Amino acid sequence: MPVSLICRLLTIPFFLFLVSCSNTENQLVSTPVTTTDNTSLLLVPNQLKAPPSIKGVQLYRKGNQASLPIIELNSENKLILEFDELTTLSGQFIIQFSHRNQDWSKSGLPDPWIMEGINELVLFGGEPNRTNRPNYFHYSLEFPTREIEFKVSGNYLLHVLDYNSGTELFSLPFFISEQEGEQVHQVETLFNQGQNGQALDQLFGEYRYPDFVEFPQFNLSYTFTQNRFWGQSRKADQYSFTNEGETEFHISRGNAFPASFDFTSLNLSELSLQNPSIFSIDPTAIPTEVILKDDFLNFLSDPSPTFNAEFGLPDKSLLARYSEVSFRLNTGGNTTINDFYLIGDFNQWSISDREKLRYNRELGVWETKLLIKEGNYSYKYVTLEGKEIDPILLSDSITKRDQEYVSFVYYLDPDLQYDRLLHAKLFQ
Repeated sequence: MPVSLICRLLTIPFFLFLVSCSNTENQLVSTPVTTTDNTSLLLVPNQLKAPPSIKGVQLYRKGNQASLPIIELNSENKLILEFDELTTLSGQFIIQFSHRNQDWSKSGLPDPWIMEGINELVLFGGEPNRTNRPNYFHYSLEFPTREIEFKVSGNYLLHVLDYNSGTELFSLPFFISEQEGEQVHQVETLFNQGQNGQALDQLFGEYRYPDFVEFPQFNLSYTFTQNRFWGQSRKADQYSFTNEGETEFHISRGNAFPASFDFTSLNLSELSLQNPSIFSIDPTAIPTEVILKDDFLNFLSDPSPTFNAEFGLPDKSLLARYSEVSFRLNTGGNTTINDFYLIGDFNQWSISDREKLRYNRELGVWETKLLIKEGNYSYKYVTLEGKEIDPILLSDSITKRDQEYVSFVYYLDPDLQYDRLLHAKLFQ
């Protein structure tokens, strides 16, 4: 059965006979996985990480799987939500939306003010995979729809709930921008100014604001995000209004981004020994067991990184398989660090005990295993500094590397006191 979308009020027993409730809560987890402190580069405050039974999560603007989850208000733009549930039975999910301030706190706007329609959609009838175990059902949802049209700009969270219990399983951020005004940007690289002599990127912006902004010094604010890590966004802390109708803003040197942030590309689109990333493969195992070639400390980064998306590019074919992928880090005894974690597109750039590497004395490497779908991804080995991820300590280089940035301009509505998103722009 193809994926169908209906309002909850229209759900009838016939559909309930054909499909079960989501099996996520009943089979694998009882509560969603949350982040604490800064144990994720990607997740924003109040966002729930997908549980282990939910894989291949995607949220992107229709037309390009690698596009940003940003659409323009009152346009024909659509967003696509996709995910897999590891189960043998088709499930049902409730989709809801909440409007957020720029710090991801609730804006307090009631549903009728932020959207036309009822804030509840039902997603059911997932498509089963056509390969060997593990079994999964693939779900896809396009929105806004005729049932729900958004009326205000800003930050949003999409919430996915179990249909039967109403338990929230996971949530995802997206943005609706008014695209009012114009932005231009400049990146100034500061060499030998960061941690261990790392290079830093100091970001500068200019914004020509629309006429309805009467008091820009009070109502405008600016945020930068590096490499789509929404949870690590930084507010511009310096700004001026010397030119009429225009504001200049930037982040201070002490708040600059690491210009040497690097990561490793992983191509799992071909599961065979012809793949240069794969050391061995056992296709008879369930799931297929894949051992990657060793990663060597100080030789970890991809020389030509590509910004796939915050979730990578999992294969959307129903023939795509999930494999148990073994990662091995060879430090060569050149470090005293003994706590390593693996983060990447396939785990929402978040750490937990599952992502911690264990030392294999027989092989002399640190290793961990994760269930990953065929596709293309990026990943990185990190350590913890206290309770926070340190993404730089294991970086290969202290020199400048290409980085991707998104700049957001917010406007505090003087009447309704919520953060409107006036403009968003991608730059490097």
